Amino acid sequence: MKKILVVSHGAALGGSPISGLNIGRHIDKNQFEVIYAFGEEREIFDIAKKEGFKVFFVPKRSYLTIWDYAKIICREKIDIVHLNTLTSYYKYPAMAAWLCRKKIVWFVRENPEEKRCVRLGKYINALADRIVTVSLDTAKKMFYANHAKLCTIYNGIDLKFKKIEGRERLCEELGLSAREKYILCVASLEERKGVKDLVRAFLSSLPKLQGYKLLIVGEDRTKEQRYFLELKELAKDSSEVIFYGKSQKIQQLLSLSELFVLPSYWEGMARVILEAMACGLPVVASDAGGNREQVMDGVNGFLFPPRDIQALSAALEKAILGGRTQLLGKNSRELLEKNFDIKETTKKIENLYKAL
Repeated sequence: MKKILVVSHGAALGGSPISGLNIGRHIDKNQFEVIYAFGEEREIFDIAKKEGFKVFFVPKRSYLTIWDYAKIICREKIDIVHLNTLTSYYKYPAMAAWLCRKKIVWFVRENPEEKRCVRLGKYINALADRIVTVSLDTAKKMFYANHAKLCTIYNGIDLKFKKIEGRERLCEELGLSAREKYILCVASLEERKGVKDLVRAFLSSLPKLQGYKLLIVGEDRTKEQRYFLELKELAKDSSEVIFYGKSQKIQQLLSLSELFVLPSYWEGMARVILEAMACGLPVVASDAGGNREQVMDGVNGFLFPPRDIQALSAALEKAILGGRTQLLGKNSRELLEKNFDIKETTKKIENLYKAL
């Protein structure tokens, strides 16, 4: 049996930490044991502990973090260190694994062209045994990576995740009116997610979208909640924009919505788009990063150029008023089952581990 240490610098309720947690949930436990190390104690840290995984909290202490990870690797007899994404935190467990002569699998979920990612290129090339991107678009943009080490494995979704029936009950449970129709956006409230563009586009299209409300779910990660305050100012004259805040009930929110929208300026492979597809929703998304590998324009939703508010407005109207909402949603579920079944994506990760 191989022992895998999955390292995640973040533990907030978001796509990357959830993807890391799902490895332990779905992997063949007769062949692998998964242990977790997090750089912070937040929701996913607590969930992993409750689900019975061995979990370590390893805060960033500059180069002392190498020593912290080396102790865990040696004490737990780790075979493979799985680094969950590409930020400066991960160079410390990577160096610890290298010093302990352990294999390293390094996942890349960010925009690899960002300066902070490019700066880490020397570490990922020198230390990683395999470099794994979560979309083909990400792989194409890793110009500094050793391509002999590079492969792509999509994020996956448990196919049991699907629309929950009983809309009126769900609306009551979540404090929403069942009389309204909802366009849903789930995203952290920060510049790179493009939520201000969505608010502007929705307000522009509002005369044509009577009876619809824009439901924005997510927390502000900016200093002093600057971004949220700017959003509130944009929507101050409209009761049709609802800021719902952070929620763990994403499946319920998707199940009562008519359309899902993600206007990000870049995404690796957005888990929340996969969840929307699993619930049979049409998706409007920016034509950026891995979004175009999830949303087939005109098949299960519509793509628009990032930062193009007019094009986003047109895409919203096309999705809602085009008379194909049910068909687009049906196609979403079918594409998900074909390309993003977590059983298949986990098998690819298992095969990667076995080959090391």
